Amino acid sequence: MTIFRNAIAWLIPALLVSVGANAMARIPVLPSTAQLAGHWQLRQQEQVCKLDLIAQPNSLAGDIDCAQQWLGQTPLTWLPTPDGIWLMNAEGTGITHLNRQKEGEYTARSATGLELLLQRTQ
Repeated sequence: MTIFRNAIAWLIPALLVSVGANAMARIPVLPSTAQLAGHWQLRQQEQVCKLDLIAQPNSLAGDIDCAQQWLGQTPLTWLPTPDGIWLMNAEGTGITHLNRQKEGEYTARSATGLELLLQRTQ
């Protein structure tokens, strides 16, 4: 009986640590602006807008007018989130949240409901 109790006393904490480690592994990590800064392409079907995400002060450059036609508002700033990137207007209000699909690839819906794809370029 003592061996059984000792086994249970060891097994329960081991299971709790294992479950906790798996849960922690699934929590998205907030990337820094420096990690996401750089050259990107925003695509809607066959059309492409070239955008630059600038780390400080979280501004956008490139073909902003092209992106505006799909988003319905002019994106001027951006912020990383644990699961994607927010594009925001001049007032700092979120226009669209691009959801992370994989490293260097994010998706959202345009103002008309078509899929947008933001991809890092080399």
